[in-house]
Amino acid sequence: MPQAIPIYVINLDRRPDRLERIAQHLETRGVAWERVSGCDGAGASEAALASVIRPRGPLGPLGVGDRACTVSHTLAWETFLQTEAAGYALFLEDDIYLGSDIAATVASDAWIPSGTDAVKLEKYNSGASRLLLGPVVGHTPGGRALRRMRSRHMGGGAYILSRKGAELVLGWRGRVRVPVDHFLFNDTLSPVMATLNPVITVPGMATQRKYAYDSDTASHNRAAMPKGWRRRMITLQRGAFEVRRLPLQLLELVTGRATLIDVAFSETPPG
Repeated sequence: MPQAIPIYVINLDRRPDRLERIAQHLETRGVAWERVSGCDGAGASEAALASVIRPRGPLGPLGVGDRACTVSHTLAWETFLQTEAAGYALFLEDDIYLGSDIAATVASDAWIPSGTDAVKLEKYNSGASRLLLGPVVGHTPGGRALRRMRSRHMGGGAYILSRKGAELVLGWRGRVRVPVDHFLFNDTLSPVMATLNPVITVPGMATQRKYAYDSDTASHNRAAMPKGWRRRMITLQRGAFEVRRLPLQLLELVTGRATLIDVAFSETPPG
């Protein structure tokens, strides 16, 4: 099957086992892909990290792992922009598990709604999550609904960016203050989410909960939370960010411009 959307897989040099696993999975799914060597938090310099992401932000101090993971994603975005053929690319972490319709999904980009610079394929965490989403604006080739994201949903394991979107997010190098999934998909903290105008697939097409391990690009040296009054201040700050979009979300809900939808991962599309 032809492939219009290239796939970039982030993998650490010290984890050939995970590369082998994702390679087998993608071969089974019938898609081509390219490996991107990730930034390893075990040996990353502060200069390399600081060139992309600051050591603390509205969520508090950031661990080396979260910062290195964010750097890894920027390396994948750069790799995509060094090419010229494709208008969109799919970015994967090496522990992702994809739905059976992924080959049809990347065969063409014509299904991506106009004005959309990000498509979130991943359903984060296990089970179902209740999300505030806009009306259906399209479908994937396999029949999964596409809805505008009106609330946050974490996870950076599988998402599509347009070339314009990749240029936008790379323009924030050195100024990023939250982990990459918050940077892309947390409407209360992201400086780019509104411009990316993302949609999410319903049901989800990807999950990081298929296997016994999670992506280790962010697992090294997590930041220790402060104690006492400093911890309380961070908690209050987080709460303030959470509620600042609440009035608009409530308005969208009561006017019917958004709906609470239970989203879960499904290996196969509906129907």
